[in-house]
Amino acid sequence: MNKKEQSLAVARLYYESGHSQQDIARELSLSRPTVSRLLHYAREQGFVEITIRDPAESLQQLAERIKALYGLSRVLVAPVPMEELAEQEKAMGEQTAEFLSTIVHDGSTIGIAWGNVLYEMARALKTHFLRDVRVVQLKGGMSLNQNSTHAYEILDRTTRAFGARGYYLPLPVMFDTVQVKNIVEADHGIKSILDIGRHSDIAVFTVGAVQKESQLFHLGYYITEQEKAFLEEKAVGDVCSRFYDADGNIVDPSIDARTVGISLQELKQIPMRVLAAGGRHKLRAIAAALRSGVADVFITDAFTARAILARESGGSSSK
Repeated sequence: MNKKEQSLAVARLYYESGHSQQDIARELSLSRPTVSRLLHYAREQGFVEITIRDPAESLQQLAERIKALYGLSRVLVAPVPMEELAEQEKAMGEQTAEFLSTIVHDGSTIGIAWGNVLYEMARALKTHFLRDVRVVQLKGGMSLNQNSTHAYEILDRTTRAFGARGYYLPLPVMFDTVQVKNIVEADHGIKSILDIGRHSDIAVFTVGAVQKESQLFHLGYYITEQEKAFLEEKAVGDVCSRFYDADGNIVDPSIDARTVGISLQELKQIPMRVLAAGGRHKLRAIAAALRSGVADVFITDAFTARAILARESGGSSSK
């Protein structure tokens, strides 16, 4: 394959299929700097044209197109100055915090997961005291090593923002065996917290992409290398640590049975389901989640919104 062919292949994977540069490097057996140089070459040669749009002018149009594409009740697209993941997560978190403040009312029960966007959301929440609000964790969030999920901080900040009562789930998200998980979930206190989560009025969650760098694989949980390899091959993403395929189906029932927290079917029964997610590495995970009906409100950033629409219009199903 010559340089022109390589640059075209890399450009298609990056701009059309939503691969990250790291994924492309691994798939094509190239170094990451080489992938970056090939993308630059593709732009120089005119293989790729980049159009800069005024976000203030097009965000609503992007939202309406995504809303129609997936049959959602509402889509919010956050403006962001650059396609850099930390900036995108911060923008999405702030947008989610603003939206959450408009839908929570006296007596609401908010079920909340964890993840970087939700951490940014919790940090951005402003004090808005209400009466009889409950905030409950939808899945276990304890890390078994030094890597943090920020699960407690997310719950604590959200609880304090609404003057609410918080229900922390003091468990890992996955146990070694189904038997141990079932025993723990049968405990009266744990069962009560899980039941509150299942009967939430509002659920706020994100999606994870399935790759070697996935946070869930680095929290000290017992997942064999064989299981990881299977998930990387078959799963496109996870919602509340439930791994699903491109059709939204659970890919490994044995792993799912060891997972602590709300199931995908239970999540779909919650009246208001808010998915906040973005980043090119999550395009397949986001698209599959939205097609599955697990969310009715979607919050993302402008770069991800455009990438989702480009991906869907191109009919690609690759990572």
